[in-house]
Amino acid sequence: MKNKLTLLLLLVPFYFFAQTTNNTNFKTISGFIKHKDKALSNVTIFVENTMRYAISDTNGFYTIKAKIGETLSYSYSGYLKTYVIVEDVSETLNINMIIENKSSKLSFNSNPKLGDVNIGENVPEFGVIKIDGKSLNKYATSLTRALVEKLTFFYIKFNKYGEETLYLKGKEFNGSAVWLIDNYEFDIPFPILISEVKEIIVMNSEKNNPVIRVSTNIDYKKLKNIDFNNYFFTEDDFYSYDAKKVKKLKNIYPFLDKYKKISKEKEALELFENTYKKDKNNKDYFLNLYKYFKDKKFDNTFLSEILSTYEEEANNNPETLKAIAYKYQEINEDKKAIEVYKKIIKLRPNYLQSFRDLANAFLEQKEYNEFWKTYHYFLNKGYKVKEDDIGEIIASEIITVYNLDIENDNNRKKIKIENPNKNVKSDVRLVFEWNTTEAEFIIEFVNPYLATYKIENSFKENQSLIKDQKIKGYTSKEIFIDKLIPGFYLVNLTYLGNKQEKPTTFKITTYYNWGKENQSKKIKVFDFSNYNVKHQLIKLSRKYL
Repeated sequence: MKNKLTLLLLLVPFYFFAQTTNNTNFKTISGFIKHKDKALSNVTIFVENTMRYAISDTNGFYTIKAKIGETLSYSYSGYLKTYVIVEDVSETLNINMIIENKSSKLSFNSNPKLGDVNIGENVPEFGVIKIDGKSLNKYATSLTRALVEKLTFFYIKFNKYGEETLYLKGKEFNGSAVWLIDNYEFDIPFPILISEVKEIIVMNSEKNNPVIRVSTNIDYKKLKNIDFNNYFFTEDDFYSYDAKKVKKLKNIYPFLDKYKKISKEKEALELFENTYKKDKNNKDYFLNLYKYFKDKKFDNTFLSEILSTYEEEANNNPETLKAIAYKYQEINEDKKAIEVYKKIIKLRPNYLQSFRDLANAFLEQKEYNEFWKTYHYFLNKGYKVKEDDIGEIIASEIITVYNLDIENDNNRKKIKIENPNKNVKSDVRLVFEWNTTEAEFIIEFVNPYLATYKIENSFKENQSLIKDQKIKGYTSKEIFIDKLIPGFYLVNLTYLGNKQEKPTTFKITTYYNWGKENQSKKIKVFDFSNYNVKHQLIKLSRKYL
């Protein structure tokens, strides 16, 4: 056993062996507390399980000392209690308090995942299922809930009007279920007593949303005070083309004026090298400069030079470094991205995302041996591939590399994951990544029929998810679309903020023909700072298959 362990450690890259973060030093945390841009005074901020606390002043400002790993709680009467786990980069934490809503919500998944379900996987394979009405739970509060109790591959989401809509797991992008009640079509079932149901027939279709046919013993002549028109979706339930396209960066920043008339990379590079030390203190200087020249389609060599300088100025901030690594990958500078991810894993050796990011960067370069070394070390540290967002991504990529790494005859180097439910082939695999665990946002998917499906990464919507991301250290989510139907799919994002005074960087990787011989990928990177603006990120189509 000792010899095997020695051999394993020899396989581990030297850069993994880093000192853990010093958790004994206090950090000063400060910020403003508001509700809808109105300052909140007398908010109590506690460091959980200690006697340390602070109270916000008339401007909503507060300051408090805390250690990395401790939890701050923000309390104010009538508002949802907010918790934030202190991280290595935590300095400014601006808190937007949320009015407490004490109404209960249904939960059909104990695992904290973005969107509550693992979208695009575990698609149930069935054509028709019949359910005797007598077998339904007669005490269920609605027909929808009674059906979910019987068929666990369905789940309920509430639309913006608080109505229960029913989705089939894995086929969310096809739209919610259609109801045929006594041969009349509805989007949402009108109130039906469970005792009135004779039979339910559930029909699954590969391309369309599921159909639920309900037969009842209702005497419609005796029904009163039901407006059946209320049980159809209106225009408000469909996409209204309200997402804005991400615009090119114009000369709205004074430090860009000097580059207006420059069209050659060499001149721009000389000017950059001579002026960046004076200009770098401008807000988001490097991010804006990079985007400006990328929009002007300058050569990747020049863009890489900006990023290299930005990397030197990053002061070992792991969130800033991650944003830089994303941009390196966007311009196909994968080897430079690998070096940045090595820095991050030194800074954050206990973050699951650190391992996945480095391993994935090796995968993109087809450096399979380094990929396996990364995950051997990951497992040797006691980490496991779990059924959470980061675990699903790791599993997908380990299975893929196991199948790709056919030239490696030494199977002891490879890691095999048996997961019959894993979506190893699909038309599209989307991987969303963001550079800070404080980021909150809403992702909206629009199918060719303009039906929308939203998932939200926010403290308000899913406290357990945000806590899980912080404790385990991950900021990513994968989503599959098994079969693209003809037409365009849109992917939109509404940014809700990150409690800090700097943008959040998102990387979206689109894999077409995932797991197939003709697999291809596209990477797009976005920086967001404006709150509550819906942006169109990408457009998906069968023409890319």
